[in-house]
Amino acid sequence: MSFATHTWPDKSLTFISSWVLPLGYFCLLTGLAWLDERSQYHKLFYALLAAPALIAFLIHPKQIAGLFKNPVVLAFLAFSSWALISFSWSAAEDSFSSQAKRPLYILMLFMATFIIVKHSWQRFISVLSLAALTILPIALYALADFTLNYTDGARLVGSGALDNPLLSSHLFGIFFILWLGYAMTAPYNKSLLTLPALALLLATLLATGSRTPLLAIAFACGWLAINLWNRRALLLAALCTCAGIALLIIYPELILNRGTSYRFEIWQFALEQISIHPWAGHGLGSPLAIPVPELNSVFSEPHSFFLGTLYYTGVIGAIFWLSMHAFALWACWKNRAAPYFAVAGALVIYGLGAGLTEGGGILSRPKEHWFLIWIPLALVIAVNTQHKLGQR
Repeated sequence: MSFATHTWPDKSLTFISSWVLPLGYFCLLTGLAWLDERSQYHKLFYALLAAPALIAFLIHPKQIAGLFKNPVVLAFLAFSSWALISFSWSAAEDSFSSQAKRPLYILMLFMATFIIVKHSWQRFISVLSLAALTILPIALYALADFTLNYTDGARLVGSGALDNPLLSSHLFGIFFILWLGYAMTAPYNKSLLTLPALALLLATLLATGSRTPLLAIAFACGWLAINLWNRRALLLAALCTCAGIALLIIYPELILNRGTSYRFEIWQFALEQISIHPWAGHGLGSPLAIPVPELNSVFSEPHSFFLGTLYYTGVIGAIFWLSMHAFALWACWKNRAAPYFAVAGALVIYGLGAGLTEGGGILSRPKEHWFLIWIPLALVIAVNTQHKLGQR
């Protein structure tokens, strides 16, 4: 009886880390593109990632305690704690329990990442590879459907639960950076095989008509070039420069026609609201209404993650938010000789670059914005965990 009692937690943890969590991770990375509704996406996340990660922690907490030594996780806990404290002075319409669940979802993502990597780094890489391969036929179908049914002024949205060109670009953009990272770090003969995938994903991004991912890709390319600093890095820098010039010549309307999309007006209004409560913010979940008379519209987000953080949690929260990314980037920079760190850092840079002009909700349920903030940070936690395990 004692032997069975002793082995039951181990067997349960092995099953969760070997099968349930990898499946949940795959669904998180690709599900928006093949599920019909977002509610299904959320349910899969709860059933295959969040709940199993929590169960694994409850049955074997010592195995997972190492996660809470990671500076990124500690900064996240500080940030989310302050955000929840700020709810006490917020004018939010949601209940506290509704807001409190959201940082828990993100923590479960970090926990699931840690559990999979600690059990099998190769399995984690296999999940990422399978997701990166799966997104290619999805992108091809979306691009073909868009081309065959194109009407003047249309923008590619994609399949499944994807419903907005800009938000869709976050999904395709993160996989573009993953493929680019592999192209930059793999052996030369294997890196050539990534060119069709990169061309397909870049064409898909251009078809969304979104400029945000193009800026973010430029930042990520700069990070990769500086970190790797070899002949391939110089070629990447040259290609990015030539591609930017070619885009301005061949497809100038993508960059120039929509102007700034009223970003400056939106940011100015957001900054005025931030100045009312600069240090502590307006509180988590506090309503925000930014009028744009020219569009006859009202926006509920400041179209900038950093401004959103300032609005809801003030300078104090922004310090914690920046600390998360600073710790992640520092870990990637000091270990930049390892290819996985260079790629993980590029994903964080991509998310920060895209977040300069997009988003604003600081804590949310799983959606496209996770591909800009929380998933890149989770991947840094993954490579950092594997690095520390390899040092033992």
